[in-house]
Amino acid sequence: MADDKTTEHYLSTGELMDTLSISRSTVYRLMARGLPNIMVGSVHRFPINQVITWLESEDGHAVNDGDVLRP
Repeated sequence: MADDKTTEHYLSTGELMDTLSISRSTVYRLMARGLPNIMVGSVHRFPINQVITWLESEDGHAVNDGDVLRP
């Protein structure tokens, strides 16, 4: 069984919108800037740990555990 610390959790677009309190258009703008995501069939999935790391590198500020709810 995989260790929880190495298991990546993926969010749907709606879950990412809710987690980050952003709009769908903001998700697509961030994707255009390089927000990590994968396609599963015809839908996007967002690896939350990679998203947090990417957001921290984009704005230069650490994201606290209270800022983003982790599954």
